[in-house]
This record gives sequence, C-alpha cells and structure tokens, in this order.
Amino acid sequence: MTRQKSKACGASCTLPPVADMRRITSLALALCAGVAACRCSPVPHGNVGPSTDGPAASPPMKTAAASASTSPATTDSAALDTDTGCPAALAETRRGGMRPGAYVAPTDTQRGAAHAAVAKLLRGEPVGDVAAFGFEVVPLEGWGDAVLLREVADKRRGGGAYVVRKGGSSTLVVQAPHTFFDEGTFPLACELFQRTRARALFINTVHRYKAAPQTPDGRHPSDMAHAPASTFQSATEAAVEVVPHVSVVQLHGFADRQLGGRAVVSSGEKRGGSPLVARVARAIEEIVGPRVLKYPEDTSELGATTNVQGAIVRRAGGQFLHIEMADGLRRDLLRDAALRAKVLDALGAALAGP
Repeated sequence: MTRQKSKACGASCTLPPVADMRRITSLALALCAGVAACRCSPVPHGNVGPSTDGPAASPPMKTAAASASTSPATTDSAALDTDTGCPAALAETRRGGMRPGAYVAPTDTQRGAAHAAVAKLLRGEPVGDVAAFGFEVVPLEGWGDAVLLREVADKRRGGGAYVVRKGGSSTLVVQAPHTFFDEGTFPLACELFQRTRARALFINTVHRYKAAPQTPDGRHPSDMAHAPASTFQSATEAAVEVVPHVSVVQLHGFADRQLGGRAVVSSGEKRGGSPLVARVARAIEEIVGPRVLKYPEDTSELGATTNVQGAIVRRAGGQFLHIEMADGLRRDLLRDAALRAKVLDALGAALAGP
C-alpha cells in the first residue's frame, strides 16, 4: 500500500496503489475522509444562524441608503432589541413580522371594527366581540393598569398592537411604527409610555418593507407611517376622535451619516418655528450634547412631511412630534439606564408644555 495525502481531506490517509485508486469510487474517498475526521462537507443549508422570525432576532438598522429593495446594513445590534423591558404579551405580537407576506391589508370592515375597539378602550367601555375581526384583549404582566388589543396568534396579518391605560387621563399617545427597521425604538417606546404615564402605546408588528411587496407605484403597504388604509391608522383616528387635544409622539431611527446630528426633531410640517420642536430639541440636547437638529431650521432631511398619522393629528388640532434618533444615540440610551431615564423624562416634560 502506498501512503498518500488526500487533497479532499487535508490529512494523511492510507490509500491503495495508484492503479487501484482508479477503481475506487467516490464513496471510498468519502469513507476515507470520515476516518481521517476531516471537515470536508459543505455547510448545510437552512437555519444555521440566528432566526430573523420574531422579536428574538434583532431587525436591521436603518441606513441612509436603505430602500425597499436593499436591506439596511446590519450593525452590532445585540443591545438594542433584547431585554426590552416590554411585557411579553406585547413583544410576542412581533413574532413572524420579518416574514415575506406577513402583512395583509385590512378590509374597510376590519378597519372600522379596529377603530371602534380602540375608541371604546380609550373611553373605558367594554369592547364587545373583537374576535369577530381577529383580535383579542389581554392583560399585560407588569403593567396592571393597561390592556393590550392584539391580533389572535393564528390570524395575524400585521395589524399592529395597541396598549391602552385603563382609566388614563393623559392626552399623550406614544407610537413606534417601524420597530423592526428602526432598531431599538420598541423598547424605548415601551419605557416612554411608562415613564410619562401616557394614555396609549401603538406599535407595528411587521417589517415596513419585507412583510409586503412594493406596489407598482412605489408604495409599501406594510409601512405604517405611510399607509393610510391600515389598522394602525384607524387606531390613530380613534385616538384623535376620543382624546381631546391629543399629542402623538413617534420614535424613529436613522444610521449615522453626514447629517451632523444625533437626532432630528420635527412636527411633520415644512414650515419652521414650532415651539414644541424647539422645546424638545433643546431639552434633549442639554442631556446628550450637540447636535439635536430641528426640521426644517437645521436640516432638510427626516422631516416626516409625508407621515399619515401626523397629517390626521394636525388636521384635528392635536400635536404631532416626530423624533429621529441616530443609531449611536439609540445605543447610548439602551446601554445606559440613567441616561435613558434623563432623556425620556426630559422629553415627557417638554411634551407637557413650557
């Protein structure tokens, strides 16, 4: 027998003479590879990495160049959407939200039923049979004074999740419409809701781009901030209808870029001079340092001028505030509980007035 080195194995294997090797089948070589304990096999296909299905997986961070057809760059996001501090029943509503086809647009009847249910919850009234349109009302462990209106697990279609504080008198509604794409906004929204004792918290439950295909005219049906015929919008309409002088604050995120700022604060209007925007920007900047930009005075980007929730809130005479946070700022907030508390308390105070 001639001792040769198998290229397939990368280790010395005892093989037959060369003449005999011509008659050895590929199976024999494979057995040799196994005897030599070589790692020759290709990596199997399938779930070899972390799952992207549901809240356990960190959604990709928004980047400046992200589009519907291009996934945003993945960054070190482990600290952004783990240990959220949000109730498990609420976090569970996001499971499966990265899956293509997870979003199904609601019918007018379903939107009307969701509007009525959220309005009744805000008024403190019994909601009736929400199961008829695929929803349920459940308690929230740790948040005993709040209830959650969510889709039944086997009937999920990306309809969002709606927390309402029982007997609440606040006029503040906290929203996070891009919790997958704008990493970290889910836990920040949960904490802001609690720290400010807000009246309600609304979140999306599917990815703004991945959950539904882009329409021929370039729209994204599962992008809750730009979907006027969504359940999320119907819930906002209910809040506008029930809560006098409602204030809606939305948390968003962007990747660090040449913008030169840590955050952008906007009312969603192209005209400047908003006292609320100035007050909030100043309050945040005093804690996190420069630069917290005001739209449109300091930047022409990230102004939320096409945000559909902002449009109906302003039309009804309410206040709408849109806060975009750089990924670095979101990391700082989620890694530093003391800093997070200071910023969220300052935001709450600024929203309450001078």
